[in-house]
Amino acid sequence: MVTLSQTVIAFRSRIEDEAVFLDTCEGGNPGTPSNRSIWLLGIEPGWSLADEAADDEIDAEREAKLTAYAVELQLEWPFNRNAFKLLSTLNGGVPEDYREFALAARPFERGSTGYFKANLFPEPCNNVGEWDDVSATKTGFTTKDAYRSWMRKNRFRIMTKWIERCRPRLVIGTGLTHLDDFLAITGTTEKPPAHIVTVNGHAKRLHVATCGTVPVAVIPHLSGGSHGLNSNEAIALAVAHIRTELGL
Repeated sequence: MVTLSQTVIAFRSRIEDEAVFLDTCEGGNPGTPSNRSIWLLGIEPGWSLADEAADDEIDAEREAKLTAYAVELQLEWPFNRNAFKLLSTLNGGVPEDYREFALAARPFERGSTGYFKANLFPEPCNNVGEWDDVSATKTGFTTKDAYRSWMRKNRFRIMTKWIERCRPRLVIGTGLTHLDDFLAITGTTEKPPAHIVTVNGHAKRLHVATCGTVPVAVIPHLSGGSHGLNSNEAIALAVAHIRTELGL
């Protein structure tokens, strides 16, 4: 029998506790059936060497912004800027107005309403293929595959309960490699067909379904890469399809 460290026990107990689910997420408000939010879900939190350096030199003002997940801080991050472009366009605007939209709607900020941000897997990594000694010690899993398998059994059932409870207007999953995971937590049993948008000769695939517990759109990652939603045009085309599928 394997003896788990107190660190591992604390980590796993936290993940398995439905009552503290929101504490494992980035921010915003998950909403209610009468005041529904849009959920934006990533695969896992990114944590770059630049983030680590900034964390080592953090001052009180930046720490307060991190705690609040302040929009002014989010605007420094490419992923969140593209997320604001996506949400601005979903809201009937255009990607170019993302800054004005963000400052008015305050997406994902602590205490704000209408938008919620989380990840399938809460342990931050420099990239999705990485698994280091720090993460292994914290979680008790020697491989990322073992960690993800455990998360699918434990975190996903809790995410599903929260989705059933809050009934978001739309769940947006960013990362096509985890299409099946995003479909699973939204109760979508039939894989929706792919829709392709092409920008500058680069094809970008997305899937939209309305047959599950709540509507779900699974889109390319909101960052660099020729197949990502890495331009205003690509975001606008993707959102146009989402709005059509949702009848907006």
